Amino acid sequence: EQNYHNVIDACVSHNAESDSDEPGHGKAEILIASHNQSSIEFALKRLEELGKNSDGVYFGQLLGMADHLTFTLGAKGFAAYKYVPYGPIDEVVPYLIRRTQENSAILGSEGVQQERQMVQKELRRR
Repeated sequence: EQNYHNVIDACVSHNAESDSDEPGHGKAEILIASHNQSSIEFALKRLEELGKNSDGVYFGQLLGMADHLTFTLGAKGFAAYKYVPYGPIDEVVPYLIRRTQENSAILGSEGVQQERQMVQKELRRR
């Protein structure tokens, strides 16, 4: 997680310091692809600390994962995307299995428990 935060910091810091439009020296567009709430919060905090808006910074999650994060980002005006893997079954299924395995550590996390509670509350509301 710290390595990912270091990369986010390097990218947003570069953009904050760059006023050039010269190729290779200008601002980069950044997609922060994470289901990790602390990584998203870190990115938002760094943008705020640097006094920069979120132009050129996007957030993305796999459809069906961390929906509460995507919804909240979108509701607050950030560019938030869901991606849907597609392709041959023999390529897509192993990819989805890897994503599930990578994220299985967070299944019991506080964030996931919170998301379950929000889903249950919404189901009851409907």
